[in-house]
Amino acid sequence: MDSTVSFKKYRFADTMLEYTVAGMAIFDAQELRLLEANTPYVNFVATIRAAQNESPFVPGTSLLECEDSEGGRRIVSICRAVIASKQTHYEKEEQYVSAQGETTYWSWTLTPILDEQGNVTHIVQTLSDVTAQVEARQQAEEARQQLSRANEVLEKERRRLEVVETVARWVRETLDATRIGQIAMEIIETNFDTITACIHTAQPEQRVFKLLCASHPHGPAPESLKSMDYMPYEQLGLTKGVLTQRDPIVVEDLQSAAEEGRLSRQSPLVRLGTHGYVCVPLWFGDQLEGTMVASFRSPVSCSGPEVHALVGMGTHIAAALAHARLHATIEKERTRLRAVLDQLPEGILIAETSGGAISYANPAAAHILGIASEEIARIPLHRHSWLRSGIETTREGRPLPPWNFIAIRALSGETFTGKETTVMQPDGRRVVTLASCAPLYSERGLMTGAVIVLQDVTAQKTLEQHKNEFFSIANHELRTPITVIQGFAEILQLRVSQDHSFDKLTLYALTNIVEQSHHLTHLIEEMLDISRIEQTQFKLDYTPCNLLSLLKGVFDSQSGVSRLHHFIFQLEGVQETDIIPAYLDEQRIMQVFNNLINNAIKYSTRGSTIEIGLKHVAERPQEALIWVKDEGIGIASEDIPHIFKRFHRARNVDRSHSGFGIGLYLVKEVVSQHRGRVWVDSCEGEGSTFYVTLPLAVSI
Repeated sequence: MDSTVSFKKYRFADTMLEYTVAGMAIFDAQELRLLEANTPYVNFVATIRAAQNESPFVPGTSLLECEDSEGGRRIVSICRAVIASKQTHYEKEEQYVSAQGETTYWSWTLTPILDEQGNVTHIVQTLSDVTAQVEARQQAEEARQQLSRANEVLEKERRRLEVVETVARWVRETLDATRIGQIAMEIIETNFDTITACIHTAQPEQRVFKLLCASHPHGPAPESLKSMDYMPYEQLGLTKGVLTQRDPIVVEDLQSAAEEGRLSRQSPLVRLGTHGYVCVPLWFGDQLEGTMVASFRSPVSCSGPEVHALVGMGTHIAAALAHARLHATIEKERTRLRAVLDQLPEGILIAETSGGAISYANPAAAHILGIASEEIARIPLHRHSWLRSGIETTREGRPLPPWNFIAIRALSGETFTGKETTVMQPDGRRVVTLASCAPLYSERGLMTGAVIVLQDVTAQKTLEQHKNEFFSIANHELRTPITVIQGFAEILQLRVSQDHSFDKLTLYALTNIVEQSHHLTHLIEEMLDISRIEQTQFKLDYTPCNLLSLLKGVFDSQSGVSRLHHFIFQLEGVQETDIIPAYLDEQRIMQVFNNLINNAIKYSTRGSTIEIGLKHVAERPQEALIWVKDEGIGIASEDIPHIFKRFHRARNVDRSHSGFGIGLYLVKEVVSQHRGRVWVDSCEGEGSTFYVTLPLAVSI
């Protein structure tokens, strides 16, 4: 006990040992008996032994008594090793659990005390509570592991984004679907350990998926996969869900699925040894463009990096395939349109706003212009040396603008339809054309060019000229015999009035001769009017007149001649004694009303009503509305748009009724030249109403 007594020379040693936070105890080296311990040590040992249901360890107790337990044997073994080696033993930290379940961590040392001869006489055990340090270290380690996991996630995300960005960068540079698929396969091979990968394009018209491209990094494509080159919708297996869903189809392990019976063992992919399987539907908007499939050598997870990367790639590949499909469709339609335009008999030219160059000329246009298509498109429109300046004229002396003048006006935003123009070919040959043109606009409303349509009407104009000459000759040659016939018929009618010896047949024949000669004269006049209209020689003689009086005169004349129909004269907004001043050609307007009333008489049954009306109200003081209404056979709806065309006769007209189909054409021309308007409301079998509006201006 000398060593223990030696501490007594320090007055405050006991106090220091009692109040230190570390637990300290001293054992004799012979029996390992506890000689003395401070309070922290006693409390710690008591807590541990209580947790193990053991009695308290008090001074005087030997460690040898604890050898029954594993912990006791271990501490005794360490003490003997310290005594033998005379070296301090240090335990970094040990975990202890109290009876209340609280876990603490302690570090402790066994230090030998030597006498003057170097023999170990005592062992000092020191205990230090390192729970706070251990927990801090554990928290730091957990934080490090979380950071490491976060870094792994970030690295996976970085790789995914890198893969997706690579796909996006490369596929946006091409509009070729095959090249898009090849790029996707190369990137998948580079970044993933796949057995196979492929892209199928959807063909909704045929309801099939067609192989676009495939990748087999570890060898040639197995024969078992040939059946997947062409897959009808009805025969889809794993990929059937892509027809309706947009989420990827993931099978984490095909082999396990086959063992569990969820997949046939004879499936080509199962037989190939595939584990992971991912199918990404390639949707762009509401259109399914196809599928992208990858099979892996190892199982995959639904939330794994492979799935996320493939889904990200799929978005860009779907968009690229959609653009490629639309581009191919546009190119196909453009080629088809070009083929159609090349076959048209009309000349088609497309001029560009930028520079005024002609970007397209079909063979018919080259033939009309007398120039090769290559030469037409080589030089801007206004710089062609073969464009003649000056204004050509028709055979009648009317000026004809050159065709390029119309084209230039079209590039200024104007629209023309059926404009007669002239083309002077390089060899001096003159071609008359009907030119139509219109500007072309982009989706944003910007004018990009103009289309010009040229129809060669030189032959038609020549025929029309010959026809007009024939009409003129026929008019001159027919007028004389008709005049003679009418003259002799009038003489005979005079004799009839003086001599009543003619029988009924002779009187009937004489009456018909007079009527038919007048009818023939009327037809000749109408044909001459058509000729005058076509040659722009149809002139109107405008004079002031009373429109109401003029219409009443026509009504009285027609109602007096035709006794087989009931005539009504209807007025709205005016009285019969009123004056409606107008400035027009009386004879031509009378011709209009006579034609309309004659048609009503011709195509109405006996005893039916024919109404002639005029409306002039204060709300529209500058015009008058006239109508002729009948209860006749009416006009079929499909004939109404053509009823005012030259030589057109409705299909429901009895062919026994005479006529060339030029009366209504003349009506429209006369009314139009008076700056009026004519139209018809009709229903087949229920009659027709022809309307005419005429301006009431003082002058025209």
